[in-house]
Amino acid sequence: MTPLWSSQPFKAVYTIYFFIKTPPLLILLFTKYLVKPLRPFPAWGPIGNLARTITKMVFEYIVATRAQRVLGADPTVAKERHVKVEPAAHRLYTGVLAATEATKPEPVDAIWLPTLPPSQNEAAEWKKQKIALHFPAGAFIMEFNHNLSGWEVADALSKNLKVTRTVWAQYRLSGTPETCFPAALQDALTFYRYVLSLGVDPNNVILSGDSAGGNLVIALLRYLETSQPEAENLPLPGGAIVFSPWVHITAQAGKDYEQCEYSRSDLLLASLLQWGAESYLPKGELCNEVEAYISPLHHPFKLSVPLYIQDGAAEAFHASIKSFADEMMQLNGDRVRIHSTRLAPHDILLSHKGFGMTDDLYASIREAYELFEKAK
Repeated sequence: MTPLWSSQPFKAVYTIYFFIKTPPLLILLFTKYLVKPLRPFPAWGPIGNLARTITKMVFEYIVATRAQRVLGADPTVAKERHVKVEPAAHRLYTGVLAATEATKPEPVDAIWLPTLPPSQNEAAEWKKQKIALHFPAGAFIMEFNHNLSGWEVADALSKNLKVTRTVWAQYRLSGTPETCFPAALQDALTFYRYVLSLGVDPNNVILSGDSAGGNLVIALLRYLETSQPEAENLPLPGGAIVFSPWVHITAQAGKDYEQCEYSRSDLLLASLLQWGAESYLPKGELCNEVEAYISPLHHPFKLSVPLYIQDGAAEAFHASIKSFADEMMQLNGDRVRIHSTRLAPHDILLSHKGFGMTDDLYASIREAYELFEKAK
């Protein structure tokens, strides 16, 4: 059911109320968080707990008003770094990715960070490029700003994964029959084919994603490893890194989350995840194949490339991520590695500064780099 506050004039009323009540409430809460026993998560300190509360309040506003793009940015503001990418021929999208009457591959917006790559005439330069193809978080229904979050992600990957450029790959947000699964995964394949079409060595392409974006990376790997049409077989990337991937998506995602340890202290909301799951899941009962792509927990698959999984030991998704990683390691051995950052909440790729965990984030990305180099 669509919330009352998502339509005008109620949305305007809620927005005014939110901006009036938030500043004094945050001041009051910060004062409260100075007392360690009164913090939601005592070990984070007052700044970390305030960052957690601000994040949850913003998510509450987004859920109530259905403001999917309030944190986003128009791709055209990236100017020459923005590239409109057309989908490939429909024969590339087969199996679960095949176009339906409602859900078809569509053009996507690629944002290059920090600069546009060399021209395609400079083949020698392309051979030197190492590209991170990054799929951002957002529970499939919320967009993050490529002008803010994008630069921070690109900086972290450049410094520690030693990539020369990052492609910010914003897939379609879910919310209509045209944008539920497999729309976002169709977009992921479109982005990947685009990067390869530029002449980049596939071994120099690293797939990256956080939260829902991490789910997409896992699904794209599954498709590339198991379901590609023989006539259009795309080469595999050099590796993949996922941060706090959402690996257990069900029709009762909100209730699932509430039953997790750390759900009360972590950054996410049950209502946000429920909205995301309801928007992303296609109508009707899921067959086993589709379920494996949407919710990879308990659906491990064989890999030919290394997969590095980072999560927070204090995030609500930790148990499901650890179970998924264990299943993948049992099937793939040391090709798959998990690093659970002590005391970390959900998705420190985006939240590391607020929690003073930049060094922890960078150390885990460097560990991923070593895994990828070892696999060459």
